Order: sequence, then C-alpha cells, then structure tokens
Amino acid sequence: MTAAPVPAPATPMTYRQVLTTRNVPQLLLSASLSRLASEMLLFVVVLYVLARFRSPVLAGLSGFFLTLPGFLVSPMAGALLDRVGAARAVILDNLVSAVLIGLVAVASAGGRLTPAVLLTLLGLLSLTSPLSAGGIRTLFPRFVPDDAYDRANALDLSTYSVIEVVGPLAGGAVIALIGPDPALVLVAAMYVLAALSLLLLRGSAAEPPRAERRHLLREAWEGVTYLVRNATLRGLAVSYSCYQVTFGILVVAVPVSVAQRVDGAGHTEQYAGALWSLVGLCGAAGALTAGRLLRAGRERLLLIVTTALSAFAIYPLGAIAMLATLAVGLALFGLLEGALNVGVLSLRQRRTDPTRLGRVMTVSISINLIGFPVGTALGGLLVERSGSLAYAVAAGFALLAALWGALVIPREPAGTPPVRAGRPRRRRWPGAGSPTPGRTRRRPGGR
Repeated sequence: MTAAPVPAPATPMTYRQVLTTRNVPQLLLSASLSRLASEMLLFVVVLYVLARFRSPVLAGLSGFFLTLPGFLVSPMAGALLDRVGAARAVILDNLVSAVLIGLVAVASAGGRLTPAVLLTLLGLLSLTSPLSAGGIRTLFPRFVPDDAYDRANALDLSTYSVIEVVGPLAGGAVIALIGPDPALVLVAAMYVLAALSLLLLRGSAAEPPRAERRHLLREAWEGVTYLVRNATLRGLAVSYSCYQVTFGILVVAVPVSVAQRVDGAGHTEQYAGALWSLVGLCGAAGALTAGRLLRAGRERLLLIVTTALSAFAIYPLGAIAMLATLAVGLALFGLLEGALNVGVLSLRQRRTDPTRLGRVMTVSISINLIGFPVGTALGGLLVERSGSLAYAVAAGFALLAALWGALVIPREPAGTPPVRAGRPRRRRWPGAGSPTPGRTRRRPGGR
C-alpha cells in the first residue's frame, strides 16, 4: 500500500490574517471590553469604598469577594460552560456582571448601599466570572486553524497585558472626572457592550457539541479528574504555579526595593507603578513576538527556556542595588512572561480533548494561579529579612518551574506530522481522550 504524499507546509498565518478571520475581531473586542471593565472595576470599587466608608479593611474584603468565590466554583463553571456553550456562557457572565454593578450604583445613589449589600453583590458577581475567563480561551480554537493558535493567543494575551496597565489608570481617571457612582454605571455599560459583541458571532463554530447530558456536579468532577490524569495538564499546573509564586514574591519585593533605592528622592508608588507598567508593556511585546516565531510542538521548549531565563532576570540582575538594573530585569521578565503565557495557553489547548475544553480551561486557570497568593505571603516574610533573599527565592521558584516542565510535561510524540494547511487536525495526546466521532472543525469562513 502506497502512502499518500504529504503536502508541503504552508506559510503560517500573519497577524493581519488572524485579525481578519471570521469571528476573531468580535471575540477580541468582547474580550478587551470585559477585561477592561474587570480591571477598572477592582480599582473603582476600592477607591469607592475608601471614599464612601473610609475603611481599608472593607476595601480589602471587596477585592477578596471579587475573586475567591469564582475560584471556588470554577469546576462547576467549567461544566456549565461546556454544557451551554462558551459563547452563551460568556454573554451570560457579562450580562450578570452588568446587572449586579448597576445594582451597586443604584443602591449607592439611593443611599441604601451597606457593606453587607456591597459584599453580597460583589460575591455574586464573582461566581460567574470563571465563565468569561475560560470561555474566551475556549472560543479561539473554534475559529482559527491549529497553526494559527499561537498568533491568536498572542493577540489575546498582548491585549490583556496592555489592559492590565491601562485599566487602573482609566479607573482612577474616570472617578476623578465623573465620580464613583457614574464610574460604576460606565463599567456596567462596558459589560453590556462586551455581551453585544459576542452576539455578532456567526457560524456553527460558536455552538457547543451535542453530548450526553449528565449531572452538572459529575461533569464538574470529571473536569478536575481529567486534569489530574492528563500528564501535560498536570505538569503545567505545577510548573506554572511555581512561576506564579515567583510573580507573587515580586509583587511584594519590588515596591520595597524601590523604596530602598530611591531613598526619599521621589514617591515610591510612582516609581513602582511605572515599573509594573513597564512589565505589562513588555509582556505585550513578548506575547506578540512569541506568536510570530512559535511553531506547533515547540511550546514545551518555550516554557522551559522562558522560565529558566526569568530566573536570571530576577537574580542577580534585578537584585543589584540600582534602580536602573531593576528596571532592566523587570523589562526582561515581562518579555519572557508574555512569551511564556502564549506557549502555556497554546499547549493547553492542543493537548486537551476539545469536548472538555471549557471545563479544563476554567479549572486549569484557577489552579495555575494558586501560587500567586502563596508568593505574596512568602514575599512579605522574605523581604523583612533581606531583599536579596527574596529575589533569590523568586529566582529559585522560576528554575523549579523550568525543571518541573522539563521532567514532567511529555515531549512531542515521535513521528507526529507538523500542522499543515487545509483541514486542521487536533492531535491526540496521552490522556487527552478521543475526539467526538463525526465532528470536524472547519477553516475560517466555513469552507
């Protein structure tokens, strides 16, 4: 039997081609609006609480209630996402967020907003937030071919990095210009616009695959067990959590280092804010660069290299007692972080059964961030003893992330053909499960 000839690899899609792919502009617009609203919301709520209730404790609790409930229900949210469809789930989250923030604004304007009411509404808002966090990342693989995953993810992550910089600045400017209550209304309106953007999606790719319906709790548990049994996802969970410990330590160590290095020559908050803005902008550049250069099958190598080089950016480069070297180290760290995030997201998408992608994405995102609060707590203890020690430990966790990725995450299976033009295929991986029989993915435009 003669084997069929293998076609020559096609030229990878450019960023312009990805941006003009059917449904991608609507998806990026919705993601950008909802993320900008979320980034502004945290800042607006904290400033609002400090101005209205004059309570730093309540401000901290507000941030807590905006995040923790969503983390706890992420397996259930992932199962719901797979059941109702990613597009519908994201629209639902945006509309619920708009209604709840609108209620906060109305109660505040009427003088009926108590701390208990505020925390209740924020907690309810957090419950649906995993739907957008996992849903947006679930939709991209349905609208672009496999060989465009990296560039689509790079566009997604680069906009997110920029929004992380712009969001707090926009939140502060809006409050200063129009006041807290109108600022809340503006955030609610942005959530509505994000939902409307997804209503413009066209084609059957936005519809969820039809599968046997089981109890929602059972489907949620299956998402957790699938992640534990999948060698790639399990390795990513531990490796990226170690990397998040590094990031958490830096969040505490950098302002302390800035305070020591400026030595009364300026405001610590301004210098620290400028440095983190630099990290965000470099992260966007790193994501776009990785999306242009990365090829399918190289994500594991990218994870190992970027996490290992991050250790050098942190220590000794960032630990040298000069503000300029700290800025250089953080800029390099941001570039590497942006590239790392593209590789992690693409690897997770490619090695996950597409029928479970919603559940796996929401659970993975939540588990991968566990290391961040651990890092912030550890960073506070370390900087009290020594700033250099804090940077050294942060670098150590980055090296641990690289080592774990090298030892645990499976290599590309031998003999796997590269992704080619034409009909995109999703390769099978150990523990990834079987694709849904009879279900094929289409190229953009439905051709």
